[in-house]
This record gives sequence, structure tokens and C-alpha cells, in this order.
Amino acid sequence: MPSMKSATHAVLTLSRRPALLVAVLATVVLGTATLQAQHPTPASVPYRWELNFKPGALRLYVDDEDGKAYWFMTYKVENRTGRDQVWAPRFTLFTDDGRIMQSGRDVATRVTADLLAILGNELMEDQNTIIGDLLHGREHAKDGLVIWPARNLNVNRLSLFVAGISGESLKIKNPATGEDVILRKTLQRDYLVRGDAGPRGSQELELATQRWIMR
Repeated sequence: MPSMKSATHAVLTLSRRPALLVAVLATVVLGTATLQAQHPTPASVPYRWELNFKPGALRLYVDDEDGKAYWFMTYKVENRTGRDQVWAPRFTLFTDDGRIMQSGRDVATRVTADLLAILGNELMEDQNTIIGDLLHGREHAKDGLVIWPARNLNVNRLSLFVAGISGESLKIKNPATGEDVILRKTLQRDYLVRGDAGPRGSQELELATQRWIMR
């Protein structure tokens, strides 16, 4: 790693060559701008409709009947946008062993029914029945349940992506194919699993970070 002295010397050397200094700075600025263009971020202030989404904890459930494990999360969504919206969310779970899972896939109907019974909320809906109109107003808020198979409990990190909360989107060119790609404002929540997930039971996972991204 260059020392402070050598770095200072380099700057002084550049400062004696104005044209070279300008060229270097221009390259840095253009490089940064290109990077930002390739990785767009959501607007700092929402300019499209956005729902109030309150996620619950991410937990583990083990089915007593066959011993299979599942990740699950509850949530509440409320429409305060001033107009009715359609609630058709997409919950994608990434695990650090390379699995990418959509909620509800390979989850038996019986498992969903058992979890709903355990949670004891008569108004709670699963990932399929909850899809539809979400009317404006607090009194029309919906409670939902999402589930994924937990095929490997020896994981240290999980990332959850929730799409459908916001109407913000952006069309960009795929640099590899040149085709148009639509990115949507998505909520990303990263979780840590400390120790073996199995013995932890239904203890909630630790939320490490949460942020909005374009995906």
C-alpha cells in the first residue's frame, strides 16, 4: 500500500501538470457516473405510490408430521396512497448456499394451514389468497403469511427481496444484450443466522440491514 508521503508526492506531481490532473479527475468522475448509471438507486423522495409495509420477524418452522423445515414471515400491508391499489407482491428469498426461492413454491397446503392455525389470526391470508385489490384506508389493511422451504439449515445469511410495495420503476438497457429491462423499487432485508438454525427453533432471525434497491 502506498505511504502517505508517496501519495502526497503523486498529487504534487500531478498538480504541476494541470492537463494531466484534469484528465485524471475527469476519468474518476466519468467512472463514478458510469458506475452509478449501471447501478441505479430509488429516488430519495418517493414520487410514485407506495404502500405501508410492516414485515414481521423471519422464523423457522418444522413440520411435526414429516420433519421438514420452512422459513416463514408474517406482515401487514396498508394502503394510504389515496386510491385503491392491487396487492400482488413477490417475495424472493436468497440463501448463502446459492438457493433462490419464491414464496409458496414446494410448500404443501397442509403446512400453510397448520401455520395459519398456530398463528391464530383469523384475518391472516396466505401468499395466494391475499392477492387482489387493496382498498385505501387503515380499515382495509391486510395481514399476510409467506413461506419458503428450508432445505439447508446450515446457512449463515439470508436475503429477502419484496417487490410490489412501490409503483416506482425504471427502464434501462441490459449492457450484455441491449434489451430494455424494467427495474422496480424493491425492499431488501438481510438476516444473519448465528449458529445452527435447527436448535434455534422458531426464534426470530437477526435483521442485519434493510434498504431500498432497484431490482
